[in-house]
Amino acid sequence: MEHKLFEGDTPHVSTFAFHEHRERAPHWDQPTHRPRLERAVNFVHQAAVMVAQDDHNGEDYDLPVTVVDLGCGDGGLLQQLKQWPSLIDAYGYDFQPSNVAGWAERGVTAFPQSFVDDWDQVIRAQVYVITECLEHLANPHGMVERIRNRGAHIVASSPWTEHYNSHDECHAWAWDQAGYRALIANAGFGVARHETAGMFQVIWGTP
Repeated sequence: MEHKLFEGDTPHVSTFAFHEHRERAPHWDQPTHRPRLERAVNFVHQAAVMVAQDDHNGEDYDLPVTVVDLGCGDGGLLQQLKQWPSLIDAYGYDFQPSNVAGWAERGVTAFPQSFVDDWDQVIRAQVYVITECLEHLANPHGMVERIRNRGAHIVASSPWTEHYNSHDECHAWAWDQAGYRALIANAGFGVARHETAGMFQVIWGTP
């Protein structure tokens, strides 16, 4: 099931004004978030391997595989992808100012801009990551469809325990496991893996 948690077209929690003064959240270093990020890193690696194997079957594409982390936070997931430099070339986007310092500390490449408003400027990738982000957007369905239209893999995560009567006040949407799977599958993705990690669900969709 899917729950819309706001009225109107644009939830305040999706705006720059809401995120402008939020504190940096080093999720990779937080015990609550580490398991779902580890699962996401694993899915991204599997997706990149799949892309590389497909290329070996005749596609004209040079490694490494391009991965883009949408709403990359302070770069924790991007930092973990550096362990496969010959396989993955990773970039991130996030418009929350407090996260910028983390990119330099973690040695990752990211851009301080809105991937929603500036989608035409976002690097074309074979794998897009969007963890703990879809629930903040005004139009998560449209975002998933944009990724699908680029013929890319998607790795996403959101809470699976929230609903209309019980949810984080910073969230504009909530999905149970069936609802989240539908969000990804209805855009035209095949669902390769869909697993829970504590209160979070992590999904890998194939083009």
